Amino acid sequence: MAESKLLSLSQTIVSGYVELRRRLTRRLGSEELASEVLHETYMRLDSVGDTGVVQRPDDYIFRVALNIANDKRRSDNRRLSYSEVEALYHFAEAATDGEQDIQARSELAMLARAFDALTTRQRAIVIAVRVDGTPHAELARRFGVSERMIDKDLRKALEFCADRLERVLTTRFGSYPPKTSTDK
Repeated sequence: MAESKLLSLSQTIVSGYVELRRRLTRRLGSEELASEVLHETYMRLDSVGDTGVVQRPDDYIFRVALNIANDKRRSDNRRLSYSEVEALYHFAEAATDGEQDIQARSELAMLARAFDALTTRQRAIVIAVRVDGTPHAELARRFGVSERMIDKDLRKALEFCADRLERVLTTRFGSYPPKTSTDK
């Protein structure tokens, strides 16, 4: 008996498809949505249990289709639009930039503390070599020590700062910065 009811409802959709789609289009405001919902209604009839006696099958099918449309709209409203995804992306990017700023400031403060802990000569050598690009030979004359001693002080100072920042020191020592592929 349940099969005959389902068959009857299926036949109602097939025979009254044009009229049902027209009513749904008027109610939902979209012919495409109305067709989609009507198709989904037809597919769901297979899973409907005992519906009892359906006095007005057209109205019953119309109500089921409206319920499916409401479910679909709720589901679609849970999804983010492109502009909402873009806004979240930019928010996350800004948060990352903020985190990077905080981390950079923290590292700069740690470096300043490490720099303050250096001897006066070590601090002067680091600034002269790494900032001003002063050759080791000139610094050796200025401080009255050997170039080797300038190298040792520079290495000690840089290792000390790297340890304080918990970094691995990449050593490139010498009087001049390393040459790049464009230097001749």
